[in-house]
Amino acid sequence: MTSRVPVPKLFLRGNRWYIRVQVPKHMQATLKRKEKWVSLKTTDKGEAIRKAAEATAEQRSLDEEVCRRMHDIRTPIYRFEPDQLLALGREVYDTCLKNRKTPQQTFRDSGFKDWKEFIRMHNLAAQNMSDILLSSHGYHHTIELVMLGLCERNLIKTPIGSEANTQLRQICMDAVIDSNWRKISLLESKRIPANADPRFIDTTTGATWPFVPLRKQLTSLPAQAPALNLLVEKYLNNPNRVRTEKTKKSIQGYLSVVVEILGNDTLVADISQTGCERVRDLLMDLPPNFSKLKPLQNRPIEEMVRIARQRGMGKLSPTGVNNYLSYLCSFLSWCQKRSMISQVPIAYSDLKVADPVKNKHKRSSFSDHQLSVIFNSEVYSSNRREGSLFWVPLIALWNGMRSNEICQLDATDIRKVDGIWGFDITDISKIGINDKKLKTGSSLRFIPVHNKLIEFGLLDFHAQRPHTAKLFGDITIGSDGYYSTNFSKVSNRYLKKIGVHGPRHKFHSFRHTFRDAIRRCHINREIGKALGGWNNGNTEAFDIYGDGFRLEELVKELQRLEYPEVNWSHLVSSCKNF
Repeated sequence: MTSRVPVPKLFLRGNRWYIRVQVPKHMQATLKRKEKWVSLKTTDKGEAIRKAAEATAEQRSLDEEVCRRMHDIRTPIYRFEPDQLLALGREVYDTCLKNRKTPQQTFRDSGFKDWKEFIRMHNLAAQNMSDILLSSHGYHHTIELVMLGLCERNLIKTPIGSEANTQLRQICMDAVIDSNWRKISLLESKRIPANADPRFIDTTTGATWPFVPLRKQLTSLPAQAPALNLLVEKYLNNPNRVRTEKTKKSIQGYLSVVVEILGNDTLVADISQTGCERVRDLLMDLPPNFSKLKPLQNRPIEEMVRIARQRGMGKLSPTGVNNYLSYLCSFLSWCQKRSMISQVPIAYSDLKVADPVKNKHKRSSFSDHQLSVIFNSEVYSSNRREGSLFWVPLIALWNGMRSNEICQLDATDIRKVDGIWGFDITDISKIGINDKKLKTGSSLRFIPVHNKLIEFGLLDFHAQRPHTAKLFGDITIGSDGYYSTNFSKVSNRYLKKIGVHGPRHKFHSFRHTFRDAIRRCHINREIGKALGGWNNGNTEAFDIYGDGFRLEELVKELQRLEYPEVNWSHLVSSCKNF
């Protein structure tokens, strides 16, 4: 059974049939009317029914064109389809030949006395223009003017550097060159010029091909520009930036929410300051982990916000909101650099949410009491030395290493240099697996193993591990390619279980504790940076070793670190049982 085709309502005025065409809501203020009566120019109802759909589409297209001209709205095109490009070329060709004078008028107005000399000079001028345009690849003021007029007539724009801009320049150059030779052939009373381009004229009859202007072909504006999610994909895969898969996945998560709020079909050129502020306002009302909360799962963002408000759910922190907004502005800046938009609609500094909590207060160090709770808890009191949950926190505390730096260690990464045991923190695995990642260039370093770790039996544990294995065999690599991903879930659950986990205290607090201990012991600032792998200006931290500091100096500085209120005796006494 065939589906019914809707027929527009017909109205009889006098003896002629009309239809009423609704003006889209977003155009009503501009056109100052809600509907238009369109005559079908017939008294026959059957003919009126046949004409109605086409007349409706034509009127809507006309209304859209009027609005676009009034607001100077142009469709950005990044790549032309073959039929679109052909229509533009034929329009240029037709425009160049329009309003041409007869050969007699041209000769009379030229001032030439001899017809043959007149033809020869025209041939020479046409050849000269052709040579200039071809040698410049179309980068000539004549072609620039032709392209400008063509874009204005068709209400389009081709961003500089886009494939469409190159396509348009080439077709305009071809059409101008061919139209010049057509003019010469007409002066010579020839129907078809030699080597005529079949794209512009019928080489059999010499007739100019008809064409439909591109502006009439562009019935769906958003379809001419890439959808926002496709632009985001290009942004993430920008070859000018090196991003890990984990970083790409994180940015993708932020921008997918932004795209959902803006609308995937929204032209990037139409993203306004108001639109960016709307993104911010909705984000500010979303709860933390909103995509994982059962009442909000698989719902549109606006509905999530409505439900969150009704239920009095918590809200994203300013830092969380600003992460989304930062990547939105970065994405828009990337679009601007590629001429997709003329300017970023709003600066990040004007869009971001003020955060009353300073960065240094977002994560806190563990207090001596909390450290005492951790290292006298079940894992340590029961002497579970074979597992990562025993050693990774201790290494994080005494050597200040990042969790992934510890979790991804190979057994061969603990080695002796100049008689001193140390951690070789590198992105190169010596066991044949390409599984290591470092946060920054300054993360690459060799640091001495703290004496406390040796006292607790780390080297004994290390000696029992196969040289071809990871140091911690119970840590599996996460789906994002980081060993710390799965370990963090286990460790933070354990910290929560023993009562030392909270908004400001997580596993990363060990590294904060190490940094605070460095300050408290007045350790040389450069040595502190080198030990922790923090950025050191324009100098990579590993460049400091050798000429700057000897390993003995680093050992001496590390030995000054103490946590006096923590009782380590149970760890030391149990070393003999390991």
